[in-house]
Amino acid sequence: MRHVLLLAGLCALAFACTNNDEDSNNEEEQITIPTPIFVDITFNGTTADVSIPERAVGLTCTSGSNTDVVLTLDESITTEYYYRVKGASTSGSLTINSPYKLTLLLAGLDLTSTGTEPAIHINSGKRVALILQEKTVNTLCDNVLNEKKGTFYTKGHLEIQGGGVLNITGKVRHALAAKEYLQIKKSTGYINILGAAGDGIHCGKADGDPENNYFKINGGTLTFSNVEGDLIDCDDYGTAYINGGTLNLDVTNYDAKGLKADSLIYMTGGTINLNVAGDESCGIQSNYAAYFSGGNITGTVSGYNSNGIKGNNLKTTTTVFNGGYLYFSGTNISLSLPGTLAIGINAEKTIEATDGTVSLQGLGINEPGYKAKKGITTSGSAIFKWETVE
Repeated sequence: MRHVLLLAGLCALAFACTNNDEDSNNEEEQITIPTPIFVDITFNGTTADVSIPERAVGLTCTSGSNTDVVLTLDESITTEYYYRVKGASTSGSLTINSPYKLTLLLAGLDLTSTGTEPAIHINSGKRVALILQEKTVNTLCDNVLNEKKGTFYTKGHLEIQGGGVLNITGKVRHALAAKEYLQIKKSTGYINILGAAGDGIHCGKADGDPENNYFKINGGTLTFSNVEGDLIDCDDYGTAYINGGTLNLDVTNYDAKGLKADSLIYMTGGTINLNVAGDESCGIQSNYAAYFSGGNITGTVSGYNSNGIKGNNLKTTTTVFNGGYLYFSGTNISLSLPGTLAIGINAEKTIEATDGTVSLQGLGINEPGYKAKKGITTSGSAIFKWETVE
């Protein structure tokens, strides 16, 4: 009996020790998440209210209640602040000078600038997270005095998310512009480019840094109208990644592009809807090579001598790049070609297809709907189909 009691006591002690160890481990694994520091900016017609909490050390507002709001963060601060913006003004702007990354939350903003600043100018070379608050509509417009590259302009990496709506009009140059990469995340709602004197969306790093020089869409719906330049321009040898979401590309001007990348295009998912109505224009153009392995591309090419998809061999005054290649391995494509001399798929070097279906239809003079100066190769389950429709 004594042995039984001793064994029971040891088991109880072991159990207690085990529980204590688990409790200790749980305490060690607990992570304290700091409360975000929100700076509130509210536009009220001819005035603006800026509320900076005490915790936002190193942040100053030099504009007072003026509608051209200017916020500056001291260079010694390495804390991310959250700027929450709402309200309306027909003569206002927001400039944030920040040496550190930040988050900008648009929570129902209608803002038109009248001075030399764009509607929103994020003067930061770091990551800028733009959140479109759920169930809000946010509208931005600049004016002819704007000296920056876009109505919404940032020097840093722009990452957009949130289920709200963003409407942008650019009256001088681009509507939405980032000096480095621009990423549309899965949670993004709707971005509508309502007009632009330049490009609808423009991104590019002047030194051609490939790691921070790209356009990427993983979700959301982007729609373009009244754009005089290219709808999406990945400049300075930039790359485009289409992984999800929907691009509604309405190309109406002469010699304009819907989606243009100076280097590579990768499409693994999502939907691209093309309307190429401008003469000598193109829906999707890569100046080096493009790889299509998923998703869907549909649309119409009605402009004279225009292209749906083009692999271009970029030429400059000093250099000819070895480009002009198109690779298809899973993207399903359906293009109507009613325009005179319209081409659905055009490669200045070669076309290689191993999977997916390319369906082209149009005027008899446009048959077979594709062109490859150095030849086309199809294998596997790839299908190229043509239908004449007079």
